[in-house]
Amino acid sequence: MNLTARRAVEALRAGVPNRDAVRDLGTDQKLIQDRFVGALSQVEVETSAGRQIPGLLVGGDFGTGKSHLLEWLQHLALEQRFACSKVVISKEAPLGDPHKVFKAAIQSLRLPDITGGLEEVVQKLNPESANFASMYKAVQEPKSGFEPLFRSTLELFKRTKHRELEERLVSFWGGDRIKVADVKRALREVGAAPETLKGRKQAELAYPRFRFIAKLLAGAGYAGWVILLDEVELIASFPLQGRARSYGTLAVLLGELPAEHLPGVYVVAAVSNDLDSIVFEERRDHEVVPQKMRDRYPSLVAPAEAGMNVLRAARRRLDLEPQGADALVATHARVRELYTKAFDWTPADGTPNVKERSRRMREYVRSWITGWDLRRLDPSYTPDIQTETFVPNFEERPELEQSSEPDEPDDA
Repeated sequence: MNLTARRAVEALRAGVPNRDAVRDLGTDQKLIQDRFVGALSQVEVETSAGRQIPGLLVGGDFGTGKSHLLEWLQHLALEQRFACSKVVISKEAPLGDPHKVFKAAIQSLRLPDITGGLEEVVQKLNPESANFASMYKAVQEPKSGFEPLFRSTLELFKRTKHRELEERLVSFWGGDRIKVADVKRALREVGAAPETLKGRKQAELAYPRFRFIAKLLAGAGYAGWVILLDEVELIASFPLQGRARSYGTLAVLLGELPAEHLPGVYVVAAVSNDLDSIVFEERRDHEVVPQKMRDRYPSLVAPAEAGMNVLRAARRRLDLEPQGADALVATHARVRELYTKAFDWTPADGTPNVKERSRRMREYVRSWITGWDLRRLDPSYTPDIQTETFVPNFEERPELEQSSEPDEPDDA
């Protein structure tokens, strides 16, 4: 029994593709793959000019392979020296809370050459290298626009010899709090002139953190930071204000707001096609959000409108292409080969029944595996696999918007 193949089959059985399954199956979505690879080739050039490449919006119905595609895109990005993060939008990482999205991105950070996350990135920072020197100069440039707290903590990182302080700095870069008074004291101790620093709320530091980490990754020699957002359609489950904030976050991450550009970051967001009909046709968010938010939360309006414009613009979204009969046969052959390796048992059916084209790919794959399981255990049995269409629930859920931590400024 091949354990790698077994892990891949079990992931496919559960409908949650893992690295092994994705690497073996690849993708038939060549248009999206080509657009993605082409964008990656431009990231470093655009970053050097202080610009962010507009992100990619991928659409598809539930179960058609969006998560599988994102995993494959991550595989491609890692091969091209990009650091990657995959964030599944959820209660723990609501799109309307960019700080929590950032934390989720740091926790899921993958690197092409080493196992680990931000701590391993920091270990690769060599103050004597050209990459570090370029990064340091770009951050410390007075007109760079980098948040003073990050300029100061980078200065401390370069000068300090204390392991404990270094760990606190890295923890701050990764999303934790730090006392401004401690930063000022440490700067004086290493002989650096403290900047004018003030306590900031976590929400205020979210986008500056994305920008700083992208620059830090460049200093460690990586080509950029690819962030893959899955299940963006959860936006529909938030109350109106949460949806407005989510639209705004999406606009920033996709590079739609020049004032909030995140050079070095490239984002791909996967969204169910159901979202359009729910939030724009039924709820009319593109009309209601500006009306309701303009008086109470005026700063939300422009970013929210930018995010809604992206979601509503057909030209900005690439939908997954439905698999034709030939592609389905090819996928069946690859899954069958995996199953053979996993269980040392070869299914008798060499080709799938492609007459029924209404099924989603996830349904096809799980029905194949289930049928093979039953015949492997009892060769005389003739399986009759029934499938039911899953309908996602997009009713508003106010509890998704509740914050689990206070967002007060750190002490000055």
